[in-house]
Amino acid sequence: MRKRSKQLKPFFAGLIMIPIMMAVLFSVLKFFTPPTIKFPTVLAIYSDFIGSFSDQSVRNAILSTGEYVLISSVVSIFCGVLLSFLLNVNKRVWKVAEPFIDFLRSIPITFFIPAFAVILGVSSPTIVWLLAVIPSTLIILVNVSYGIREQNISRLHHYQLLSGKKSATSSFFKVTVYEVLPAFISGFKIALSYSIVIVTVLEYMQMGNQIGLGGLVYDEMEHLNYKRVYSIIMMVGLIGYAFNLVIDKLFTKYYSNYDLL
Repeated sequence: MRKRSKQLKPFFAGLIMIPIMMAVLFSVLKFFTPPTIKFPTVLAIYSDFIGSFSDQSVRNAILSTGEYVLISSVVSIFCGVLLSFLLNVNKRVWKVAEPFIDFLRSIPITFFIPAFAVILGVSSPTIVWLLAVIPSTLIILVNVSYGIREQNISRLHHYQLLSGKKSATSSFFKVTVYEVLPAFISGFKIALSYSIVIVTVLEYMQMGNQIGLGGLVYDEMEHLNYKRVYSIIMMVGLIGYAFNLVIDKLFTKYYSNYDLL
């Protein structure tokens, strides 16, 4: 019980730091913003942030953006993990594929918009999450691939010796998965951030047939409603924090079951 209390204290301290640091940021922005823009006060932004959750359009936007991020994340995990294991079956295969993967990772996803818009149409909701899948998949692919190649082979041999099981399937689920898991988690958390950024930017560009948080920012900017704009920015950060929190909880729970036997 005492150990759990010690773990919760830093968690709540970090949670409290979020609104404090955002208040500092907004104060700095207000100080440097020209008077003609009429940058809202910190209290006005936080008041609007709390009140905006009773706005149906905001709730719909949160659900829309969250849905796109969730879909792109699930598809990215499946594609990234599957491709990484397939490409690392043989070292030569990865050596051949790695240059193209690095080449593809260097291209901004916005450059693919014209091609996907022609194929799917700018109003298709698929275009939003599909464009987010590409960089997210590549990030997971690279991280998991390095995790596979850096896994502790002696631990694999140790498991086979203790358990008496030498099947590839048993070794994979009892050793390799746990060995690669930290690399996957670090890659996925980065990929998740990319996914949120891409989804909201595409929504801001009025792509997809639903108005998400990015589209809402665009609308509020058009009406010069700056306090709502910054409220929505905080909501985007909140979505990212919530997803990361879930990932950390699942990772901690799953990794705690690590037992060679």
